[in-house]
Amino acid sequence: MTRSRVAAVLNGTADLLESEGWDPERNSVMSAIDRAAGYVPGKGSTDAEQTTIDAWDALVTHLGEQLVVPWERTPGRTRLQVVSALRGAAVKVLAS
Repeated sequence: MTRSRVAAVLNGTADLLESEGWDPERNSVMSAIDRAAGYVPGKGSTDAEQTTIDAWDALVTHLGEQLVVPWERTPGRTRLQVVSALRGAAVKVLAS
């Protein structure tokens, strides 16, 4: 998977969460990453699945190896923090 594709999915995820609203229970980062990559679990292509895995890994790396689900469910976490983390991960992917 290309770095530009992974970065595009991370930025697309941020766009989705900005427009739809983010909620760790109803509109989580993982769900939004899948949608931004065009991946439907159990039905999507292997390329789309690999893109979601690579995007997820890039976000974990950006968060200092924190797992995303507990991170996004931290009390007080804001949509701005989530969107900023996704965009920051995208920048790091392109710079690597």
